[in-house]
Amino acid sequence: MIKKFLSKLDPKFVKVCAYAGATVLLVLITIVLLHASSPFWSKLWALFCAVLRPVVLGLIFAYLLTPIVDKLEGTFRIYQLDKAARPIAVIVGVLIFVAIIAAFLTVVAVLVYKSINSMRIDGIRELIEYAKNDFAAFLDIVQKKLLDFGLSISTIRQIITAFANAVTKLASGLLFGAIFSIYFLMDTTRISSYWSRAYHLIAGHKAEAQFLQFCKDADTVFSGYIRGQFIDASIVGVLTSLILSIVDIPSAVIIGILTGFGNLIPYVGPIVGYLTLTLICLSSGAYVKLAIGAVCLALILFVDGNILNPKLLSNNIKIHPLLVILALIGGGAIGGFVGMIVGVPIAALIKLQLDRYLDSKEATLHAIQEGGEKTTQIADEAHKELMEKNETGKRKRRKKTESK
Repeated sequence: MIKKFLSKLDPKFVKVCAYAGATVLLVLITIVLLHASSPFWSKLWALFCAVLRPVVLGLIFAYLLTPIVDKLEGTFRIYQLDKAARPIAVIVGVLIFVAIIAAFLTVVAVLVYKSINSMRIDGIRELIEYAKNDFAAFLDIVQKKLLDFGLSISTIRQIITAFANAVTKLASGLLFGAIFSIYFLMDTTRISSYWSRAYHLIAGHKAEAQFLQFCKDADTVFSGYIRGQFIDASIVGVLTSLILSIVDIPSAVIIGILTGFGNLIPYVGPIVGYLTLTLICLSSGAYVKLAIGAVCLALILFVDGNILNPKLLSNNIKIHPLLVILALIGGGAIGGFVGMIVGVPIAALIKLQLDRYLDSKEATLHAIQEGGEKTTQIADEAHKELMEKNETGKRKRRKKTESK
């Protein structure tokens, strides 16, 4: 009975079923092994993230400093410093970057110091006492709510400890990222040539050309995005400082600088601007000016967020302003804070790749159409030649018959 049943089965069907069953069994075994070894994989993932974080930060720093370093290197090569041109350019570029940050912090510190000296001491004391009283009442409410949820002060301490550890990791990541960026800037040519050769040998010449074109497109989009953000931040900082100075807001320049600097990151500028404006006006006792400044800042940020920023980004990365707004909304919904930062350049890169694909399809269809037209033209010419030959043959035959 079994032999008859087996003899009726198709060998190909049995082979496919055996392969499918083996695949399912192998997948189940893999899932069980991964689940059983989850502590190992979690530690491996933590190690991978710890190593990858400074590398990514180093790549970002190197990418931002590359235009400056390249220009400096070209300048030094004019003075016949061929071998030492790149190292000197990297050192000078890093020093310029550090000097810019130090100068910015110095200007902010000086302005803050002058602003504090111009504030009313009594107003500051009243603000501190008011904050103390409110904070004590707020702390009592928080403690009661935490007890209702079964939490305690020790839990808050754990949260604070975790936050401190995160800040420490960020600081160490920035330090090692800066070190990695120097090495990347020093060996840019060697690193790029090595990976280009490896990709060429693994994927082939055609894939390498496509990948290099994609890298050029990504560089164009991200550099344009960064350039647009810096221009936008500068305009917002100048406008905020100017308009708040006109309406006589205390420390208008500080508010403008911090608002413009925060505006480099989407939706951070308004938070920094309103917070700085509130602290300065409350400490100075300028409650009416706080309301006036808030209205002026709201108008500036509204114009920037809906007109100026989308227009600048669309001009620098060649996409429609409406797509910029949609990319910011979509990026924030998908990736949160990070999604808002990278949403616009990624959307621009996708649009650029789509445009290239459509252009290639259009060129292919145009070539096919031209080929078809040429084929039709050749067929028409051949048909005319054949008709002319037939007419010539008919005339010769008529002449022969007439002569006879």
